[in-house]
Amino acid sequence: MPQPTHSLSQADRQLLLGQTIAPTTDDGSGSSSLFVALSEGRYEDILRSAAAKAIFGTDQEDGAAVDPAFTPSDLGPYVTDLVLGYIQAQGASAWTEITLIGAACLSAFVQTNWTGPEFPLDPAALLPRLLAERWKESFTTTTPLVLEEGMDKHEIGRRAYAAHVYLGVKQSEERAQLDRVLLRQLSVDGEDAYSMAPRPMYLYLARLLLVDIPNADADRLAERDSATPMAHWWSARALLIQQSLLDYPSQTLMDQIIGHFAKVKQLLPPSPASDSALQSADARDSAQTVPVLDGDSEMPSFERSADDGNGIPLTSASMAPNGHEWDSVVAADRDLWARYLLEVGVVYSQHHMPLDSKQCFIQAQAASGLQWEMTGAKGKRTRFQTNDITQLVLLAKSATRAGAGSSNSEGQLPEALALNDDTLLEKIKFTDSAVEEHAGQERLQVTDECILLALCLNVQNENAAHGLTSELMRPFVSRVLEQPTNWSVYTMGLLLRSRLETAKMRTAERATLQLQALVDQITHPLPSAQEAGAAERLQYLYALSLPSQWEFERELANQFMAMGVIRSALDIYERLGMWDEVVSCYVLLEQNEVAQRIINEQLALYPDSSKLWCVLGDLKREPEHWRHAWEISGQRYARAMRSLGAHYYGKGDYAQTVECYQLALDLNPLFEKSWYVLGCAALQTKNWELAATAFQRVVNLEHDNGEAWNNLATVYIRMGSSYRDRAWYALREAVKGKYDSWQVWSNFMTVSVGLGQISSAIHAMTRVIELRADKDGAESIDLDALHTIINAVTRGRILVGLDEKQAAHAEGQYVRYMEQLLVGTIEARITNSAPLWRAMADYWFWRKDYRHCLDCYIKAYRCLSQMPQVAYAQLVFSDAAEAALELVSMYENLGDKTQIVKVATDADAAVPELKSAAIEQPVCADWRHQSKMMLRALIGKGKDSFEGTPTYVRLTEALSALRQA
Repeated sequence: MPQPTHSLSQADRQLLLGQTIAPTTDDGSGSSSLFVALSEGRYEDILRSAAAKAIFGTDQEDGAAVDPAFTPSDLGPYVTDLVLGYIQAQGASAWTEITLIGAACLSAFVQTNWTGPEFPLDPAALLPRLLAERWKESFTTTTPLVLEEGMDKHEIGRRAYAAHVYLGVKQSEERAQLDRVLLRQLSVDGEDAYSMAPRPMYLYLARLLLVDIPNADADRLAERDSATPMAHWWSARALLIQQSLLDYPSQTLMDQIIGHFAKVKQLLPPSPASDSALQSADARDSAQTVPVLDGDSEMPSFERSADDGNGIPLTSASMAPNGHEWDSVVAADRDLWARYLLEVGVVYSQHHMPLDSKQCFIQAQAASGLQWEMTGAKGKRTRFQTNDITQLVLLAKSATRAGAGSSNSEGQLPEALALNDDTLLEKIKFTDSAVEEHAGQERLQVTDECILLALCLNVQNENAAHGLTSELMRPFVSRVLEQPTNWSVYTMGLLLRSRLETAKMRTAERATLQLQALVDQITHPLPSAQEAGAAERLQYLYALSLPSQWEFERELANQFMAMGVIRSALDIYERLGMWDEVVSCYVLLEQNEVAQRIINEQLALYPDSSKLWCVLGDLKREPEHWRHAWEISGQRYARAMRSLGAHYYGKGDYAQTVECYQLALDLNPLFEKSWYVLGCAALQTKNWELAATAFQRVVNLEHDNGEAWNNLATVYIRMGSSYRDRAWYALREAVKGKYDSWQVWSNFMTVSVGLGQISSAIHAMTRVIELRADKDGAESIDLDALHTIINAVTRGRILVGLDEKQAAHAEGQYVRYMEQLLVGTIEARITNSAPLWRAMADYWFWRKDYRHCLDCYIKAYRCLSQMPQVAYAQLVFSDAAEAALELVSMYENLGDKTQIVKVATDADAAVPELKSAAIEQPVCADWRHQSKMMLRALIGKGKDSFEGTPTYVRLTEALSALRQA
């Protein structure tokens, strides 16, 4: 890896890792005090600094600062002019101060909306006095709540609304208009930012300083990058927070975030980290090539395991196979790389790309040196349990021991509420004391705890909601909660535990109360001595998927809904302005008219709200509301077209569906569900190229979508024989996601047979039979496919192009596959199909297992001769006669042949080899007698109904011939 032109300074590294910078640190730019303040969480000091006042015009005279007609839309150009003037006056080194001020604005926004505690500075106070007065907040912040002695700070109901709560508080019309304009400017790709996010000016200014102003000019960007290399990392963080404000993820922001992280990677020290992690969805699309078919001598594996859902056992060795490659990298560089990879993985995770995020988390684990193992140990979960049962436990160890200073006093961490259940134990009690001690072993590095939580979330993202998924996630959470070290990490652990516990009756109450406590710690401030500071709360925020304050409250409301407490949930939804959920509540209460009245009231206040018009359209199912939302947004509100497209699809108007979804996806392509519906509509209109493109986008965004892979294969099949290779590859991926769908396996078998992928065809046929045999019997077997498979094996087509040694090995492989299919799968489940027995007889004849071959013919005959209709139905009797004559012929051809068989000799022998011996015996010594008995029996059954018929005569002649022989 070539050395970068610029690299991160020690102060840059400390700041990005959330480490406190000593006041003596000097980065050579005259901004060391800002570095120190940012590292200590003193964002207000930075925003009141001389540099901040200069770039925001805080101290400018009113007349010289702004025009009286200054509008919110003028804020961006105004600040841009001041910033460029400041750079011109101070030189390129001013970019360091501008970046730090942008990072302080971002941190102030995050502190306000994500972590708390309450940030005291109104962003309008950064502007000139005229604007500050016009746009100031219409409320005052009260002093923190004073607790009485002995009062539990986290007890529900004790933290009264004594302090100001930003979320949902009414503002003056001037300030509300400012916030609406800024939030509109933070909307991207037709996706609205959350309309009630408090103090959006901080994020707007952060994006302006970190992203928009530098990127407006290439020379300006190069100057900024030279002066402060860490700016790209802060830019990516700002864009990620902006992404979190949107209703749905944006492709534009996703690509920008990955682009900034790619530039950051060039600044990092050399390492074994893979380059494949940073790749946008568009890049993956363009990189697609025609798949190369697998070698066919090895049976492909499609089995799902009880691991992480992706065939990778949950062990540290498999999750970080190349961990030793990092041994040559110094510890400080490994820490930096681990944080970098972790943050990139969180980006992918929040954009629902589990494969990409998993790759990053695995590399982050390798960089940090974390070792962990998921194992089982005997233990008890309930108070009255008498028998120990194997329980999952996660054993983990950091590469370096975490010092005592890495932990915080317990009073500064969120309180983990006790379960207080009369049956369940607070935690698993392991029988083995060594395991009990090891389960809460030495404290982990905080970065390693973040990695464990990230891997836990990845288990959830890669698996369906299922009890097994919860059991796999629980040990990760338990290990992190054992020894709390950081406020944000502990909060995330408690949140994940609450999510896992909501599904069980005995733990649902604790889960709800814990969610409420987590919301309280953000919305209701306490004295600073009893709360974690801003610096600690934000230290690892970007390495976690910690939700915003309104998402926290949404989860709480959702839990109320799950418990049936609809009114409490409704109060939260209405206060947060989540009108989709409000409508859902009233519909559930069968009060549609109330829901419609509330939406109409909101539309009277905000008639230009595209989202409200869409909600009304969803409620009334009237397309004109979605069209109106589309028009008033300037044809930029993608949700309107998605809703209209779904409406047309339900009506069967596929041409209109295609048109609507193409408009929506042109704005924001990061929607796998929209691509899926577009693909289905294109299938109906026989637009194969569009359908293929749509389903390719689905599987790139959600790789384990079996339905999409199956539909993509269908499209390729329709596109002609030149696309069969791609169809085979698509079906191979489809069966992983649709493992229990016999239809998908049947399609895979058909395409595999057509392409000569015989081992895949054998496996697919095996799976089809396993899924269908109990219900459909012999109908579960495609006889044509079975004949093709047997012919390919017996006639040597599978060995073409192989040398003698390779051919011998491949033939041995196929013999095992075929015998497992024929004996272990078919003969064990299906015994009533004559054509099936005849087909299998051909294979055993090729194997020179004449006894087995003859046995197949006997069973084929019995399938017909034992039918009741053989005595009176001409067609059945004729079929039985043909089978009988065929069996006589096989008796005659094979009966006198000899075959080596194993026979029992001495059952009491001590040596296993002496219990049986291989000897040569005739295949059927009494074949004539067997033939005569079989013919006499069939003639007797058909005598009354068919005597004198040509078929009957052939049977009697065959019997006479045997008697004369």
